[in-house]
Amino acid sequence: MGFLSDLKTSVVAAGRVAETSFVFARHAQFFARLVTNPTASESARELRRIFETLGATYIKLGQFIASAPGIFPDAYVTEMQALLDNTTPVDFALIEKILKRELGADYRKYFRSIEELPLASASIAQVHAAVLADGENVVLKIQRPNIEARMDADLGLMAFAARLLEVLLPETKRVGVTDVIHELGRSMADETDFLQEAKNIAEFDNFLSSINEDEVIVPRVVKALSTKRVLTMSRLYGASLTDLGVVRKYAKNPQAVLEKALETWFQSLAIAGFFHADVHAGNLMILEDGRIGFLDFGIVGRFSPKVFESLWQLIEGVGAKDYKMIARALIGIDATGGGGQKVEEAKFAAELKSVFENVKNFSDGVERTLARGDNVQLEENDINDMLLEIISVARDNGLKIPREFALLIKQFLYFDRYAQILAPGVSVYSMGHAQKRLL
Repeated sequence: MGFLSDLKTSVVAAGRVAETSFVFARHAQFFARLVTNPTASESARELRRIFETLGATYIKLGQFIASAPGIFPDAYVTEMQALLDNTTPVDFALIEKILKRELGADYRKYFRSIEELPLASASIAQVHAAVLADGENVVLKIQRPNIEARMDADLGLMAFAARLLEVLLPETKRVGVTDVIHELGRSMADETDFLQEAKNIAEFDNFLSSINEDEVIVPRVVKALSTKRVLTMSRLYGASLTDLGVVRKYAKNPQAVLEKALETWFQSLAIAGFFHADVHAGNLMILEDGRIGFLDFGIVGRFSPKVFESLWQLIEGVGAKDYKMIARALIGIDATGGGGQKVEEAKFAAELKSVFENVKNFSDGVERTLARGDNVQLEENDINDMLLEIISVARDNGLKIPREFALLIKQFLYFDRYAQILAPGVSVYSMGHAQKRLL
């Protein structure tokens, strides 16, 4: 069985190399243009289309680029936002093969029904609604076929291409493209191991129990029906925190909902040493019974004490509108090894002030929209643009911000947008500073 499995993996990998080579050859002129004009928005757009054609690993690379401003040119970070949306679902006949291999040929005995049309479809997996034999409503997160073999082949090619790129464009060595590919491989290895995601969910659930929190929940993992490639969880019913009408329907006080969600996220950061690193509108819900649900623990951030202290300093600085403190916080986490010694703090602080004033202007616009009674959408592009501005100013001042910290900032920007919808006029940064005092 092991030999046949290895043979199948080798065949898939060989086919993947041939497929990728064909796509690259078809776009040879594009890669020639990329070398001569790498920062052009047209180049970013075509590269995004190539990633979509090549599938999961390249889509993940695009998503990695989208979440790593300061490492890649702004045009690419912005363009790759399109890859954060749902992808074309895999036919259920192929998904069923995964279920049979992971849960057994007679896997149907565990379920009353399984919806063949997915609730959601992403680059690595898709989610299907189901009902267990005992009547419990669940969701199945099922890995796409042959994803790991394709991923290994893709990462090998990417590593080779990164080394070639550093030869053709020596300036790319500064951002460490080969290190990016290594980090991508590590990240994808975590995301393709659903048992690890189950552990992340359990860790967050244990944290909730440790603080006696019963107003916030995570899905319950059905361990007997979960493997590395299939994750079975209880289904949570509700709506995104961006849907103010539904939030008001399920909870008396929308601001209290926001405060509870932020408080819980903060406490996990301070007490458990990790944080949910993707609290976008689809992963943070108000449930029908008024509780808050955190979903999808495929991306979990962990941090060093240095980053943790700098985060608090940043929160305090933003809450107090002390731009020198914000500048010092960002200088304190400089990843270049230079400690920000050459940064002109006063100049850096002045530029950061301009960035945060632009954020405030955006918030004012949201408040005016709410006053008119119009719907407000929490746009990924809006959030990313703000993050890009912050990281760009840091980069222009000679700093390199770790991706880990960028993820933290991005979660704050998500919460800031939730605040504009659920509690207009309330500063999420001041709320965060208040949380720090209570911890």
